[in-house]
Amino acid sequence: MDGQARYRRWYRRVLGLYPRPYRERFADSMEQTFADLCRERAGGGRGDLAFILWIFTDTFAGIIRERATDLARLTMARNATTVFRIVKCLALAIGGLMVAGIATVMVLARGTGEDITGVVAPALLLTLLSAVAAVVAAVLQGASDRRRRG
Repeated sequence: MDGQARYRRWYRRVLGLYPRPYRERFADSMEQTFADLCRERAGGGRGDLAFILWIFTDTFAGIIRERATDLARLTMARNATTVFRIVKCLALAIGGLMVAGIATVMVLARGTGEDITGVVAPALLLTLLSAVAAVVAAVLQGASDRRRRG
């Protein structure tokens, strides 16, 4: 089996990760487009690996986006207050763990002269993002509570 056929088989499997309604509507045309692009690339003699990685990364991003959309739809259809409360608590827990991790790294690196900016900066960003997520979830939870009460 050549590389192109293997990539198409893998791509077909990846498409199986989409939600069923999306997959039933778009998978055949996506698979056909992928096969056409592979054929085009093979004729041009260009490297396949970067192209395949790009397509698979883009497809995984689409799968995550569609799954998140489904989750949001489900959340709104059911008891949104509970979901927002869970998201808020998880975001606060993640933020707390990040703060503890940053403090630990700072204590362990104290006096060593090592530059910990490469570790602390992304951790601070994640802490900030989890705080924003907690605030947004709290606001949405309040709005959901008000809507449910009347």
